[in-house]
Amino acid sequence: MRRLSFVQLLQAIACCAVVTSGRCISSGDQNTINNALTAGGTGAIVQVCKNALVRVSGPINFTADNQEISTEGYPTDSSRATIQIMPGNAASTIINGGGHSGIRLMNIQLDGNRPNAGYQKGGGANIEIGGKATGQLVSHVASRNPRGWSCMHIIGSGDATNPCGRAKVVNNDIGPCGQSGTDAAGNGLWADGISLDCTQSLVQDNIITGPTDGGIVIFGSPGSTINRNTIVSSDQYLGFGAINMVDGQYNGNYAGVTVSNNKIVGKKMFNLGIGIGANIWSFNDPYVLRGPVSITGNKFSGSIAFPMAINGWADGITTAKNDASGVTTPKSSFSDASHCPGPMQELFNKNANFAFYPAGVTGPRSLQPEFVASSGNITNFLCTTTPLPNSVQYSKGQLDIISDSPPFASLHGIIMQYQGDNNVVVLDTTTGKPQWASGHTISGGCGSPSKCHMVFQSDGNLVTYYDNTPQWTSQTGGRGASLICKNSAPWMQILDDSGNSIWDTTKST
Repeated sequence: MRRLSFVQLLQAIACCAVVTSGRCISSGDQNTINNALTAGGTGAIVQVCKNALVRVSGPINFTADNQEISTEGYPTDSSRATIQIMPGNAASTIINGGGHSGIRLMNIQLDGNRPNAGYQKGGGANIEIGGKATGQLVSHVASRNPRGWSCMHIIGSGDATNPCGRAKVVNNDIGPCGQSGTDAAGNGLWADGISLDCTQSLVQDNIITGPTDGGIVIFGSPGSTINRNTIVSSDQYLGFGAINMVDGQYNGNYAGVTVSNNKIVGKKMFNLGIGIGANIWSFNDPYVLRGPVSITGNKFSGSIAFPMAINGWADGITTAKNDASGVTTPKSSFSDASHCPGPMQELFNKNANFAFYPAGVTGPRSLQPEFVASSGNITNFLCTTTPLPNSVQYSKGQLDIISDSPPFASLHGIIMQYQGDNNVVVLDTTTGKPQWASGHTISGGCGSPSKCHMVFQSDGNLVTYYDNTPQWTSQTGGRGASLICKNSAPWMQILDDSGNSIWDTTKST
């Protein structure tokens, strides 16, 4: 049978479809495009002019099956029209297409505009399609800077009898997506590139740059193929994982999923290249994830702490011809695993690129010989960091925290934390044993909200307080100039203006 070229296919679609207008849309907002979709009905093709900028304050909604949004002439370069969220509103999703089969989003640019519009707590993806629909297409689309959690989300239907199916996500350029860390309110700023929750789907030939959560996150999606994608971490922000197979949708069913011929490149760092199994992030999934799946021909390079890891998997996995020879060695040159569980530290120190926990992989398995078995349970692969310092320094007046705050010193092999009982503790992360503690704990704890705080005061005294009453002090008031926290004894020191040590943990009372 004769195959149509891409251009011929587009011409055939256009010939048979209802064309909303003979002219492309050159300006307007979401209402302009929404009105055209509503007026056109099933099969409507709504095109935006080349180089046009359409600024929106709300979503554009597909309204019927087989509709299309695209740029006139189907360019693949920067002349594609741009739809961008305006600052000053709560919009996060740009395109809504859930529940409509056969819709096409093609040759257009979508900008969530996070740098100017800001992060939106609870916000959606730039693109939200899928649902009770089949045969949707996203092609030659640029999606970047989402205000919410993903650049593109193909959502599941929530109905096992009528699942999302046969989506095609091909030839798109995705990212950047999100940032590292949290905002002042503790909200995670990271975001996925492509979030796939749709059966028998194809994700192929996409370039994903700068995802900070998952590059491609496969939510079960049995029967799907993830092929020939290039996923590159940000050179500014940490990325959790390039391809994640760690979530329990479809009751943990990944049967028939193929992940092949993808290129994964770590710039600043990926914690994981391809993560496989319910216990990779945590032990909280209600069930083991299940195959059979095939992971073949993927190439890893650059700064990736663990290129492949498997734990919490059953019913079949095959890995072959995956190549991590391009990963930077030693791993300690770009990463630090000293805050990870002991078995993970062992793998890291061996520069093991492919790792699995034997008890956590049940049923048929065919793993290529480079896989290294861990000596114990391995989980929470987000524990790796960029290289940690051996010491940190606070000037007087610079440190003021409440109890149970994050560690005030995260060092190679050591964390220092002000605990919820008013105790200041130095913990060895390799052995899990405390190296020093201030004592003077509060019976019953500091409460919630906490009544305890620790401060390196402007007079140079390090003090812990409960209900504004001093509980412990370094007794260096009027003399202390700087607090040094380091990963070797005596762990904590206070220096005077001349750099002389006037207090350390051996002098604590």
